[in-house]
Amino acid sequence: MVQGSVVASSPLLYALIAAGLAMVVVFAVISAVKACRRCAELGIRQEVIQGVIKGTVASAIVPSVAILLGFLTLSVSLGAAWPWWRLSVIGSLSYEVMATQYTANGLGVVLNEIMDSPANVFGAVMMVMTIGIMIEPLAVVLLGKKYSTGIMKAKTGSNEWGQIMSGCFFLAMFAVYLPIMIFSDLPTTLTLVVSLGVTLLCGVLSRKATWLGNFTMAIAMIVAMASSVVWVQLFG
Repeated sequence: MVQGSVVASSPLLYALIAAGLAMVVVFAVISAVKACRRCAELGIRQEVIQGVIKGTVASAIVPSVAILLGFLTLSVSLGAAWPWWRLSVIGSLSYEVMATQYTANGLGVVLNEIMDSPANVFGAVMMVMTIGIMIEPLAVVLLGKKYSTGIMKAKTGSNEWGQIMSGCFFLAMFAVYLPIMIFSDLPTTLTLVVSLGVTLLCGVLSRKATWLGNFTMAIAMIVAMASSVVWVQLFG
């Protein structure tokens, strides 16, 4: 019987992921070159362009620290290849962990035993993670322009409906995720509290040290993950 570890470490999977990442990199390079040419056509100064590039690089590298930690977390259960693909292209740590956990639970498998389970378990995890996340980009392609235009119109003038709708959207996200994190178990709840506290502290400190704002997510995630180890040892 083929195990999930065979699929997770197969040369074919690595080759497909490498090809996909190469395509994304090529697309990004082409977009950057076209953007620079367009800026030159509009007469934007080189200093302004360089400032935008530096800011973009900083805003991309700093959050990747948190993504790297997420990759290390998922690689324990899913190997290196698949988390590498998911977290470097379209996935997010919260979604990937949740999709993996729910799929494993539905199949009666412990999260850390996916690699030792039959290959169809690992395949089911891959399918759930992929199909579930495909809805968003398809929705953006079909409805993104109309939605964005409608939101911008709703926010202009004295119309307050746009502001109310945006606030309700974020409240709905909190309403979905927070109960899961608060009422699942004590270590998870304490980890959430630590993350919230570190985020608030960084927000206060960033008023004087503005550079800290770019590191808030990475710092909060590192401290929260470190604290989770302590909470699991004490209350797990």
